[in-house]
Amino acid sequence: MAGKNDLPPPLPSDVLARVQRLARADGRMLLVIAGLFALVSALGGQKIGAIAGCLAAGAGALELHGATLLRHGNPRGMTWLVRSQLALLMVILGYVVARWLSFDPELMRSLITPDMLATFKAAGVSEEEIIPMVKVVYQFMYGAVALVSLGYQGGMALYYRRRTALVEQALEES
Repeated sequence: MAGKNDLPPPLPSDVLARVQRLARADGRMLLVIAGLFALVSALGGQKIGAIAGCLAAGAGALELHGATLLRHGNPRGMTWLVRSQLALLMVILGYVVARWLSFDPELMRSLITPDMLATFKAAGVSEEEIIPMVKVVYQFMYGAVALVSLGYQGGMALYYRRRTALVEQALEES
């Protein structure tokens, strides 16, 4: 029975094509999503979110630039792809830290409706315990964003980095 390890390694030209497709799709998706995030944040008066969205969209533009360089036969495109992922990771981690540091207990207190307060009380949570509990959930949520981003963007940077030699070989052959 043939297993996955019995398959021949992919051809450099196939790796190049895969990297280009991924970079174009990821870069475009990032431009759209981050651009919308920036726009919604700006419309809501959220300066940190608007700045982070613009910077993240910039990382998407870096990735598209790398894909374009590869399409024109320039191996420096791989460096742009790796750096775009690391730049995006730094933007996301910076945003997470900014959100952690900007937790506003009074704002959170103002968002709690009488119905929510009644639900908390019915669950045995006192009014004094609500905001510290919300802060823990808030920090956990942004911590999860940081961890997922570290895994995804770090994984993407590693994916691009590990394929650099094969992509360069494909570009030399063409």
